[in-house]
Amino acid sequence: MTAAVPFSRRPHPDHQPGDAVRAPRELMSGPGRSWDTEPRWRWVEIRIGGEWRPGRVERWRLHLGSTCWVAMVRWGPETLSWGWYLYDPATIRQTPQPAAASGAAAW
Repeated sequence: MTAAVPFSRRPHPDHQPGDAVRAPRELMSGPGRSWDTEPRWRWVEIRIGGEWRPGRVERWRLHLGSTCWVAMVRWGPETLSWGWYLYDPATIRQTPQPAAASGAAAW
C-alpha cells in the first residue's frame, strides 16, 4: 500500500494506545432507538493514529439504555477522514473555534 496509488491507504490510521475509540456496532445499529442531536460545541481535537488532530463534531448520538455518548467527528477534508467515536474527554477535547472557520467551513 502506498500513498501514490489512490485508495491504497487504510481509511483510518492505525490505532495507537491513548487514541479515541471507535463506537461499537451495537451502539450504532443495535436494536432499539437512538437519539441523534446537533452538537452543542463543535470544534475539537481528537487523538487519532497517536497524534492530536483538529476536527469538528457533526452529530452526537445516544442509544437507548446506554450512558455512552457517541460523536461523529470529521478531522480532515478527505472523504474517509471521519468516524463515530465514543466520547471520552481524554481523547476528544473541546477547542475554540478556528479563526478561519468563523465565516466559512475550515475545510
